[in-house]
Amino acid sequence: MVNIGLFGRFVPLQSLPPADRTQLAKQSSLVNYQPGQVIFNRGEMARTQAFLIDGEIDLVDASMSATRLSAADPDAKHALAPGHRRSATALCVKACQVLFVDRELLDVMLTWSQTGGVDDPARDTDWVTALLQSKAFLRIPPGNIAQILASMEAVQIQAGENIIKQGDPGDYYYVITEGRAQVILEDGHSEEELAQLGVGRGFGEEALVSGEPRNATVRALTRCKLMRLASAQFSRLLKAPMLREASLSDLRSGVHLIDVRLPGEYERGHLSGAINVPLARIRDAAKLLDPELEYWIYCDTGRRSASATFLLAERGFNAKLIKGGVTSDQLAVMAA
Repeated sequence: MVNIGLFGRFVPLQSLPPADRTQLAKQSSLVNYQPGQVIFNRGEMARTQAFLIDGEIDLVDASMSATRLSAADPDAKHALAPGHRRSATALCVKACQVLFVDRELLDVMLTWSQTGGVDDPARDTDWVTALLQSKAFLRIPPGNIAQILASMEAVQIQAGENIIKQGDPGDYYYVITEGRAQVILEDGHSEEELAQLGVGRGFGEEALVSGEPRNATVRALTRCKLMRLASAQFSRLLKAPMLREASLSDLRSGVHLIDVRLPGEYERGHLSGAINVPLARIRDAAKLLDPELEYWIYCDTGRRSASATFLLAERGFNAKLIKGGVTSDQLAVMAA
């Protein structure tokens, strides 16, 4: 397994909690290269993010212009040629070592670690009241609300049992009607509690919004009664009216852009005029945003921005997701 101490050198790896770093390290690798060897080619699908540990490389762009990068350079703390596809060819100049981390797993971890939060145990114990008082339901047609409540089915879970399991496909959206549960990140034989959830709190939407497997386990701390909504109904009745999408080509004046990546990623390039509100700060930042304005949300993959857009929509904001994320080339061209 890769030494997790290396992760502290790089953006955004350094932002991950220790348990996440340990899990990511198990899916990572270190590769040594000799001068003249190609590390990766421009245009390749990027299934990993690459970070320069030691040595020197050249990054060759589409115009065949080469940028020399040493492991000691400040820019080396960022991923090499980031994006869905490699934006440059990487050539080893002096014997080097490169860290490769799973791109999808990293993105899932960034998304979850920045959206976790402890629920207020003093919140309303009437789950229907708590649910309907959410600003999210002000955005949903009344007919949808009736259908949501009618489509939900009751389930009961004993203390200590898993409600959803990390790694499983997303199948239901849940609301706790009685009891309390904990959100757990599993790492082999160890577990880390990320949050606790009380009555009226919904969960499970992350996998249903992104289409990815469950990124954490939710376990009953006490005997829990829940109402659950199947994936198909969630997408039709909740996701569709709340998660509105936009295309970057349709960007117009009057739209306010929010970049939900980490500050280190934002500093490397961002859309002109975009403000940086990392996903972890969305809940707090929402208190300062103007509810009269229109916000378009983006990241590099669309996953973190989808979560942020859903969270803002839940709070009643006019928020749209820039579908598919924004590529590194677009950030370079449109950066302020």
